[in-house]
Amino acid sequence: MDIIELLEKDKSRYNSFVTSQKSGSFLQSWEWGMWQEKLGKKAFRFFLEDGNQVVASLQVIKSPLPMGKYYLYVPYGPVIKDNFSAEGGSRSAGQFSIFNFQFLLQELRQMFPGAVFIRIEPKDRIKGLPSIAKKTTNIQPGKTLIIDLSKSEDQLLAEMHQKTRYNIKLAQRHGVQVVSEPLVVPGHGLYVKEALDLITQTADRQDFQTFPRAYYEQFLDFFALQNSAGEVKIYLYKALLDRELLTAAIMVDFGNTRTYLFGGSAAHHREAMAPHLLHFTAMQDAKKLGLSFYDFWGVETASGGQPGFVRFKLGFGGRTVEYPGAYDIAHRKPLYHAYKTLRRVNRTWLYMKMLHKKIK
Repeated sequence: MDIIELLEKDKSRYNSFVTSQKSGSFLQSWEWGMWQEKLGKKAFRFFLEDGNQVVASLQVIKSPLPMGKYYLYVPYGPVIKDNFSAEGGSRSAGQFSIFNFQFLLQELRQMFPGAVFIRIEPKDRIKGLPSIAKKTTNIQPGKTLIIDLSKSEDQLLAEMHQKTRYNIKLAQRHGVQVVSEPLVVPGHGLYVKEALDLITQTADRQDFQTFPRAYYEQFLDFFALQNSAGEVKIYLYKALLDRELLTAAIMVDFGNTRTYLFGGSAAHHREAMAPHLLHFTAMQDAKKLGLSFYDFWGVETASGGQPGFVRFKLGFGGRTVEYPGAYDIAHRKPLYHAYKTLRRVNRTWLYMKMLHKKIK
């Protein structure tokens, strides 16, 4: 087996492989690596080849740590070829042999000798991984809800919770209008500022951690430049009532999947049920574009709870999918333990800050 580092000229071939596998994700797209580099990190892409056959790909994000140190992060990767088996013959996706994973790990250690640890968060179950790695807090959703868009609209509605179907019709009776646009010009677009206001205000209102507003602005501007030529497509969905923005959502299209990545809703006019109609419209639009799946991007909190926004998602039916989660493989154990300690201190500080905000 060989590991091949890829260059810019390999972008199309790399994305094609990722999108053709069941475990492929926009987090492993070439464009997502470019976005991480915009944030000050570094992205590396590789193929693993067995003979002349590409059997896996991975995008590695080199993430900085204090004092000039760094770690490697593989979000929703490696992407393993469907039905690949190192021993020959067909085997279900995800049974990547321990021998091959050890080979990959050894190669990464040689290429990045200064890495404190490697964090891997695969969608496939990698045989033997838990025995050589330490389970850690998920960075990406460990459990999500997938809607099969190959079904007819009548089937999709029939599989929804009765209240969800009712709320979609209620939003239509209220006169809610859902509009969307692919972002193609940085800093421009109808209701973009208001949409970002809703996203950040909703996070504050519901007391969950989110990115600063500047992150969302840079995100939209960056992918606006990529939308015309890249494989990753970003859409901004908006639900309006009498020209007032009630709900906004940022969608990511990659391969055969549309993912609901970020969203927010106004605290008023909840009786209009705008979020229900927005998502149903986004599903309809995705079907028209020939996409196969709609990913609600997480149906539990980091603690495993199911607050209101999770119950809202589950009302749309679909299939709940659970991933193995995040694992750390330490290269430099003293530094790794120091990192974990500092991380716990930081989380405690953030928790105390949140409690103080609630008391005030």
